[in-house]
Amino acid sequence: MSKKTSILALDIGAGTKDILLYEEGKKLENCIKMVLPSPSLIYAEQVEEATTAGRDLFVSGATIGGGKLSASLKTHLRAGCRVFMTERAALTVRNSLDEVAAMGIRIVPAEPEGFPGQRIELDEIELPPLVHFLRHANLDLFTLSIVAIAVQDHGASPQGVSNRRVRLETMRQLLEKTPSPLSLVFSPEEIPRGHFRMQSAAAECRQSLPDAQVFITDTAPAAIYGCLEDPLVHEAATVGDVLTVNVGNSHTMAALITGERIKGIFEHHTGYLGQRKLLTYLKRFADGELTGEEVFQDGGHGAFYLEGAPGSSRLAMVAATGPNRSQLSEADFRVYYAAPAGDVMMAGPLGLVRAALRKMQKVELMGFEPTTL
Repeated sequence: MSKKTSILALDIGAGTKDILLYEEGKKLENCIKMVLPSPSLIYAEQVEEATTAGRDLFVSGATIGGGKLSASLKTHLRAGCRVFMTERAALTVRNSLDEVAAMGIRIVPAEPEGFPGQRIELDEIELPPLVHFLRHANLDLFTLSIVAIAVQDHGASPQGVSNRRVRLETMRQLLEKTPSPLSLVFSPEEIPRGHFRMQSAAAECRQSLPDAQVFITDTAPAAIYGCLEDPLVHEAATVGDVLTVNVGNSHTMAALITGERIKGIFEHHTGYLGQRKLLTYLKRFADGELTGEEVFQDGGHGAFYLEGAPGSSRLAMVAATGPNRSQLSEADFRVYYAAPAGDVMMAGPLGLVRAALRKMQKVELMGFEPTTL
């Protein structure tokens, strides 16, 4: 009798950390799900407490998402407090240690001798406490088949080149080879060079759960792939072109997709997009009129097409996910709010589960057969 597949999916965004424990043979509605604050927010609060108390900081541990944490560290420095960070932790702030040091953060190999300040050890995967917590539910994570993780990673960029360009160019090159969301899902050995946060997450998983296979992807593609777990989105994608939009706390990514074939990608910072601008960008993207340079000059990441755009009037569906999807509420076109397994916050984790099963060639375990390339 073959062992049943179990997958721990962790989607770690700027605002929340969404967790799904998928167990073969169990209804998705009965699987364990959690939505927790993003670790970056929690660590940022600890930094702010240290700033208020006037305490210096020593930060060690993993490379995690910067976001609010990076902003709090900069405020801490402006307040006249010192920040010491190990190399691995410092890559949380920027992918260049020279740039981190230029901010005034001191890069050190270990805690300074006699350090009197506050210590913070970064860990956004946090598997040991999760193992302990689920043990009370009679669940043993050491028997997991797979750990699948989504984290946002721009990748290190050459000097003078924006990491926003590097991020979209890396995606474009991978999708040109095979235009499937699976091209953006990596085993630890496949993680693109310079993607330090992904590498750190994979290392944490292997250390805590050495018998589980590990897959890593970015948060936005995970949510887009998870959209296809909504039966209505899946049905629309089998007959025509679907514009999937994930309006996240940090990034907004849209993809033109047919079946599981990606035709184009657009990405911007959610905070730079008001409702009107976002709707205009999406229409022009679907019409094939949007250029990557235009988006980049507006402070976004870019846009690219792998095939001709279908045209906004010919879309089979516009499907939206993400905590800020309400920005599409006044669109002059119909928007479907995707809710895979009945929960929009599970779009990312379900995308991870779908990707892991596809990688393991066990997609039939989900609710329906996917279309082929």
